[in-house]
Amino acid sequence: MSRTGRKQKTPTQQRRRAHLGQRLGRALGRLLLCGVLLAVLAVVLSLFFHVETIEVEGAARYQPEEIVGGLSVKQGDNLYLWNKVKVSDALLERFPYVESVQIRRHLPDTLTVAVRECRAAVAVPTEGGYHYVSQQGKVLEQSVQNGGLPIVSGALLSGLRPGQMIEPGTDAHVDALLELLRRLDAAGLLDGLSALALGDLTDVHIGYQGRFDIRVGAMEELAYHLRFAKTVIEERLSPSDVGWLYWDEQDRLHFVPDTPENVAAWTMGQPLPQPTDPAAGDPADGDDDPDAIADEQMPDDGAADDDGDDA
Repeated sequence: MSRTGRKQKTPTQQRRRAHLGQRLGRALGRLLLCGVLLAVLAVVLSLFFHVETIEVEGAARYQPEEIVGGLSVKQGDNLYLWNKVKVSDALLERFPYVESVQIRRHLPDTLTVAVRECRAAVAVPTEGGYHYVSQQGKVLEQSVQNGGLPIVSGALLSGLRPGQMIEPGTDAHVDALLELLRRLDAAGLLDGLSALALGDLTDVHIGYQGRFDIRVGAMEELAYHLRFAKTVIEERLSPSDVGWLYWDEQDRLHFVPDTPENVAAWTMGQPLPQPTDPAAGDPADGDDDPDAIADEQMPDDGAADDDGDDA
């Protein structure tokens, strides 16, 4: 009984097999070459390009020597064999008032650390005092005093230490705070902020310039209401006006004069008197009180029309 012989490969199959072997050989050769080059590069980097000079730019609150001392890269270290992101993140946490860090390498031996500092925007209650928080939501320091900063009522920060960022998504009131800081800055109102009341997120109150209680209502129309209020304050009200602004059910803005004491109390989250319907003769309708205004809905071009007496 004869044995079946092994099937012979055709010339085409043999050529394909040979070409595959050649390709694998070239690929392995390239990998070997890359490995050799990387090894040579590592040796060169380890022998040359050491940090001799560290320069600091943009520091005001912190001394350059403090920044250099807090840097994990020291003189004599290699200029390249470390991760810039990790080094920058460590500086941001160690120095709370540093908002951003940019590290630049300059051959052959210089490292430049450019920092941008931030300032506290609000004081948020925490256990035993306040957290000072920046516009970007970074915790800057903790104190038993509010430091003269606008106080945020209705939001509480816990479990955070200076240098950490407030993470969104953990608490609706804290999320509202982060959104308000961003929107107030975009509207050009952040520098005049005097208080925030976030106890009821459907009835948010903003103290502005210590003279106004801006009752923006729910967060959904925040950007529009801030823009509208800024227009009225700057173009329709005088520097001596004090009181509160609110929107009625027809989305018309009304100004009601009041005392600085009441405005301060309201924007600290204390019980608030509810305005009556302007059509029923409330002073905000502009007829009974010459100092009050009632604005129609602001047109798209940003102008606010006054249907009462001008302030």
